[in-house]
Amino acid sequence: MARRLLLLTITLTTVSYIFAQQQNPIALTINNTPIYKSEIEEAYNKGGKESKEPIDTFIEGYINFNLNVLEAKAQHLDTTSSYIRQYNTYRARLAAPYLQNTEYEDRYIKNIYNRILENVEINHVMFPFEREDIVLPSDTLSAYKKAIEGRANILEKGFSNAGFDTERSGARFLPRTENKNGYIGWVSPFMLAADVEDAVYTLPKMAVSMPIRSARGYHIVQVLDKRQAMGSADIEQVVFNFTQIPPSLQQIDSVGKVAWREYNSIKSGNESFDDLCEAFIRVHNTEAKSCHFGVVGLDSNLPSDFTMAALGLKEPGEISKPVMSDYGFHIIRLIKRIPVPSFDQIREQLKEKIYRSDKSQKLSDEKRSRLKSNFNIKVNDKAYDELAQIANKISPREPSFLDQINNPQDIILNIDGQRAYPVSEFAKYISYRQNERQKNIDEPIQSQIEDASPYSLSTDILKEYFEGFTSILLADYENNTLEQKYPDFAEKINTVSEDLLFSEIQNNNIWSRSRKDEKGLADFFNQNKNKYSLDGTKYKGLIVYAQNEEACKKAEKIAKNTKNINITIDKLKNDLNKDSIVVKMERGVWSKGENPYVDNKIFGAKTPQPYKGYPFFFVTGKEINTPEDFTDVRNAIEKDYQEYLDREWTNSLRNKYNIEINRAVINTIK
Repeated sequence: MARRLLLLTITLTTVSYIFAQQQNPIALTINNTPIYKSEIEEAYNKGGKESKEPIDTFIEGYINFNLNVLEAKAQHLDTTSSYIRQYNTYRARLAAPYLQNTEYEDRYIKNIYNRILENVEINHVMFPFEREDIVLPSDTLSAYKKAIEGRANILEKGFSNAGFDTERSGARFLPRTENKNGYIGWVSPFMLAADVEDAVYTLPKMAVSMPIRSARGYHIVQVLDKRQAMGSADIEQVVFNFTQIPPSLQQIDSVGKVAWREYNSIKSGNESFDDLCEAFIRVHNTEAKSCHFGVVGLDSNLPSDFTMAALGLKEPGEISKPVMSDYGFHIIRLIKRIPVPSFDQIREQLKEKIYRSDKSQKLSDEKRSRLKSNFNIKVNDKAYDELAQIANKISPREPSFLDQINNPQDIILNIDGQRAYPVSEFAKYISYRQNERQKNIDEPIQSQIEDASPYSLSTDILKEYFEGFTSILLADYENNTLEQKYPDFAEKINTVSEDLLFSEIQNNNIWSRSRKDEKGLADFFNQNKNKYSLDGTKYKGLIVYAQNEEACKKAEKIAKNTKNINITIDKLKNDLNKDSIVVKMERGVWSKGENPYVDNKIFGAKTPQPYKGYPFFFVTGKEINTPEDFTDVRNAIEKDYQEYLDREWTNSLRNKYNIEINRAVINTIK
């Protein structure tokens, strides 16, 4: 029974193989490698069929192409620097669409835009860490305890009774968040740290958040109200300055009275804003000679009273009541209201702003997470924990962190069981990040309420460094395994490789030789001299351009005393152009009408425009009726020589490699 089953299996397998062979028979064999009908059909449908090329002509070209690629590989042309450089360039371009996943990025940008359409009014308090730049895990505990106690106090008594200023007035310029506890006012995206902003835009009205950790401490926010975004305003202003900062109460009173007097004068029609503006320019001698302030929005980092007064103006030309700031009293005039741009208008600008803010970390984290999901990643927790123990005492941003690593040879990361990386490689990455941070340490902090730096806690920094390290390795691994993952990419890159190899070997043996092989061109001309003619009389020689008359005369004398044009050129270079280019030379064969300088001296045409920088010239040579050497008909010779080299090269390949054509199969391809 078992024997019968075995025979049945063998029979079925044989029948299946024969059926497959009948469906897709071998059409060609090149150097003992079979090429099936389906492969020929696919190639023909892509190229030859569209150009209505006969199948037999296509097959000859197909064979020649594959023979060239085969020979290029045999000569190891795929290892040359020229090939590798071009291959890597094309591969990077083809790989980009497979490596880029912008779905989450697009969704995130749209989400931030939707936030721009809404303003949120908030109370806020932050419980800062004792240290700012380097925060260890032990430092977070006391701040977190204070934040929890503060939140309980707020829930019980409210922000105002809990000791925080909730006055809905903001005369002074907004300080950093840690110095501004209580009522913040209306906010929009990019004014707060990313995690704090997330809470602001997701909390319901009057809700109080749990503590939110940022780079400097724990935040608690309460959402008071939400409204449609007010857009921005292009404004002018006149400032009645305080003479000292901070101003005394007496000065606030006296400057305020002047500002209100001028405002009332404008409102009553006794004076105009333009009159006031001219006086302001005259007194302060402003460089712009105008009162134009610019565009104001919620995120302009200006006093809230100033911002709200500007945004409260509705019609162009409308002026505000005097608004006090640290610097004085301001009267504002609206030039125009600017609504929130459409998503399409602002998308690229918004994307750039996101990537310059701490929101870029959220995008990075998401992309890294998606990348990791494509592979089997194993992290050696023991090796990582040893590094985490160091991070409990020393920030990875400190150079001394690297000195404490005692397990450099331990494998910390393995990808798909194919690639393993020791701690020493991660240490190199940490060093790189430290150096990059040092380069940027003097860059100015962005003008927003919260610092854009996403991490200050040492263990968070270590984790982010490791995620970055992993991401780079995964990106490289993914790039190097695209051929296995995407068959269509493998096909594209194989086509690129074959095209490059074909071009490389053709250039070496045909194209470049047909231009540069002077001996070969000369021999080919001599063997086929009777085929070429000049189509009339031509002048063969040399045009010499000179900087001055003296140099021109010396050059003419040299030309008369030397009968060979090559010797003439050498003597002109050595005798006249030793220290500088006194004469320039142009060698050639010209028909009448092809060169104005030859036409003038030989065929009696009018004097041409002087050659720039070399106004004196003469020609030397002779008239010829038949070509003397290949240079007299170079273009025609190069073309014919290339065709000759092509035939010889193709014949050599056909003689070197075995080719078998199944005409019966080829004839079925349509």
